[in-house]
Amino acid sequence: MTYRRFKLIWPPVLIIVLLLLLLQLLTGIGVIRDFIIPPPTAVFSAMVEQHHLLWPHIRVTTEIALIGFVLAVLFGSLMSILMERVRWLYRAFYPLIVASQTIPTIVITPVIVLLFGFGTWPRLVVVVLVCFFPLTLSFLQGLYTVDPDLIRLMRSMGANEAETLLHVKLPASLPSFFAGLKISATYCVTAAVLSEWSGSGLGLGVYMMRTKRSYAYDRMFASIVWIVLLSLIIYLLSTLLEYLFTPWLRNERKKHATRKRATAL
Repeated sequence: MTYRRFKLIWPPVLIIVLLLLLLQLLTGIGVIRDFIIPPPTAVFSAMVEQHHLLWPHIRVTTEIALIGFVLAVLFGSLMSILMERVRWLYRAFYPLIVASQTIPTIVITPVIVLLFGFGTWPRLVVVVLVCFFPLTLSFLQGLYTVDPDLIRLMRSMGANEAETLLHVKLPASLPSFFAGLKISATYCVTAAVLSEWSGSGLGLGVYMMRTKRSYAYDRMFASIVWIVLLSLIIYLLSTLLEYLFTPWLRNERKKHATRKRATAL
């Protein structure tokens, strides 16, 4: 198990290390001007030296991203279940959900701020709007693709709609649900940062814009690194939830790996 995980982890880690070393070399010999793209060592130094200034911004962005992400999961899951059960809701809201994603976030954010004012609520609305779409569509697709024979079996045994949903549809659609969840997890921090650009006192988006205007690009890239790290952490948490709530998928992967090794031999 440990060896397999190591085989999955080391290729991207190696590529990242090589790219950082290459960037350090190019900035060191002057091919890339360090006042445009700072070397990785300068970015790391900025992260360490400015941690007392960065921490309040990190905390605010993390709170907005997580709360908005949870709200999007709850609202999106409920909407998917309702649209699967009530056909007219699907016909009424599905085109609107799709249309909501055609408007760029950077365009709709100022409108949301005008509607809700400055503060926490407009930022939460932006995160929910961004994270809502992939989760809802993926979960809805999973609900629609449940084996109809299983549903007929439940009905023949006298199960009502709620019992069929609980015991058949939800478990069968969990892989699709977690696929959408992981996509939304990668968006929530970025959405929180974008929402901060339209008016906020704290947040990594605010810190990024301030450091950009003052030409402190090492600090600006330090905030970008933190945005990437926070997105990865939330994505890994979503992957952990999938691992815990879909044990049958783990067994299927083990069987597939075993068959693959046996075929190779």
